[in-house]
Amino acid sequence: MSKLRQKSDFNIDAASALLKQNLFAPSVHCSYYSCFQLLKHTIKNFCSIDYETQAANISATQQKTHQYVINYITNELKTLSSVFESQDFKRKINDLKQFRVESDYENIEVSSDKGNEAFNKANEIRYYIIKNFNV
Repeated sequence: MSKLRQKSDFNIDAASALLKQNLFAPSVHCSYYSCFQLLKHTIKNFCSIDYETQAANISATQQKTHQYVINYITNELKTLSSVFESQDFKRKINDLKQFRVESDYENIEVSSDKGNEAFNKANEIRYYIIKNFNV
């Protein structure tokens, strides 16, 4: 198993454990990164673009890493499924990303509802990616 895929699995497990301990803000962080790491793994294993090439492509396009990865998978989904599904995926991952930004950087309380919503969204995204990309 790839190290990044393993980290992805660790992060979703960590999010679950953090929720059980009422540590909602760090659970959101782990929920998001479980998806982000899975997406990078998917680009490598399904699309055959190794991590070094991904980094070079990110640099060449001058995109931020997270946006590049999200856009890449969104475009792949247009080919694999439909424009509607790719737009739905992009909305969900961007919502989760925004939860993570708020949780990590904003001076706000992260509630149980927000932590659980992020965790559920992450599980939904992970299931969708694993199913559609067979990773």
